[in-house]
Amino acid sequence: MTDVRWRPTRFEVTMALASALLFALAFPPVPLVVPAFVCLVPVGIVVADAADRRSGWRVAMRTGTVFGFFGYGISLYWIAIALRLYTDLAFLAFAGALLGLGPIVGFTMAAVYAARRLTKWPMAILLPVVWAASEMFLLYLPQIGFPWLPLGLAVAKHPVFAQAADLSGVRGLSFWIAATNGLLVDAWLARAEQRRVLARVGGAIVLALGVAVYGWWRIATTPLRPLASVAAVQPNIPQNEKWQEQYQGRIVGILSSLARQGLAHDDPQLMLWPEAALPDNFYAHRDWADTMRVLAATTHTPIVFGTIDVVWRTPTAYDYFNAALVADSLGRVGLQPAYHKTYLVPIVERVPFVNPDWFASLKFFGGMGRGGTPQPFAFSFGKVGVLICYESIFLQRSRLYRREGASLLVNITNDAWFGRSIAVYQHEAHLALRAIENRVGIVRDANTGISEYVDPLGRSHGATALFVPAVRTYEAQTTDVITLYDHLGDWVGMLSVVATLALVGASVARPRP
Repeated sequence: MTDVRWRPTRFEVTMALASALLFALAFPPVPLVVPAFVCLVPVGIVVADAADRRSGWRVAMRTGTVFGFFGYGISLYWIAIALRLYTDLAFLAFAGALLGLGPIVGFTMAAVYAARRLTKWPMAILLPVVWAASEMFLLYLPQIGFPWLPLGLAVAKHPVFAQAADLSGVRGLSFWIAATNGLLVDAWLARAEQRRVLARVGGAIVLALGVAVYGWWRIATTPLRPLASVAAVQPNIPQNEKWQEQYQGRIVGILSSLARQGLAHDDPQLMLWPEAALPDNFYAHRDWADTMRVLAATTHTPIVFGTIDVVWRTPTAYDYFNAALVADSLGRVGLQPAYHKTYLVPIVERVPFVNPDWFASLKFFGGMGRGGTPQPFAFSFGKVGVLICYESIFLQRSRLYRREGASLLVNITNDAWFGRSIAVYQHEAHLALRAIENRVGIVRDANTGISEYVDPLGRSHGATALFVPAVRTYEAQTTDVITLYDHLGDWVGMLSVVATLALVGASVARPRP
């Protein structure tokens, strides 16, 4: 009998909350890896059972929505804290995110229901296909894309299991983890038949061993090539001071002092300053240009630094960008075109779907311009691609740089507004996957930490503590490997989208008895 209610039953809520808790425990900084491989099992059991009983797609929708709402709610609580620095309506932004993410997971589970009812295929096939498709939806959602917690992120801090990202990007890892969840769902549904249960559990173990063997082989056989010494300056500027005009002189003084310390001690080939290190229109401050010229030219060390770049459309109207500029080894700024951040943080950097000019009276809030197709910066040792802040979570940007010949990536960011929340660790973890996907080293320079070097095998080196000033020099490496992911892109995700649309379309078009 079809269930037409919208209110979830107690059993559905219990299973959804079990999945939500396991989902929240699956990602950094929690060191466990097992929760990711079972987090979809409770909700998957409900969906498969409903499809087999023909109970109606609303069962899957209800259970998935509760799972998504609480799973993301626990994992993304920091949104309410972080945005509180900008607006008293921060909790509404958090609630809005959950009101979007919850139903997205609900529709994902409804799609699994439709595919299962149509085909009767194992959940080990249907669950990973539809889940990977839903991650692609979150990745490419216009102006509000937020691929913050793909399932594959769960193994980012476990290099042996993460190496397979060079085959298919993070989506392949998510597919594997979701397939393991599906095998365990199938094992539960077949629990009355011991042989079938053992076959499915054995299949999950074989999958894990296969991924691990590939990881061990890749770590042992991938040659790393020395590239350049790169210094990262971590000034530790509090968020409540960063955008205040009266603190600008102090900020420049801290940056300059740390830079001189790093340049004198280690003689790096490149220096990094974090996102918006110089927190205003750079070209409106002649003294800033003088500072950069002296620092870079004295030691012949180029500096990549974050700032605000203003481009005038007319004598009275302009666009402003979260930007990275280069002071070259002779101290000249502007010879290489500025990099303008493309993937903007919703609300804070750009309010989605509205005219950015509406926010012209709010200095550097809500109306930032969106950059175009980027080009890596060129230095004597090779090309360097810049990722500003959470651009590190968009895997296609790093791939673009690699295909443009970048031999090193740098991530300049300001995570001060995250405080000491789990967001700092979630954000940082993505870089291990970007390094493995493209077999390229990445230097991360964060205002308040974590600054570090991630090698092409996804291993972190020299990570700084949070909320302390620091300057570190890293010996960056690269490889000459062009990965399958570099060649084909997010092929697992694209095939999953096509398969999901076909399955759901066939289910909807199928005549009802």
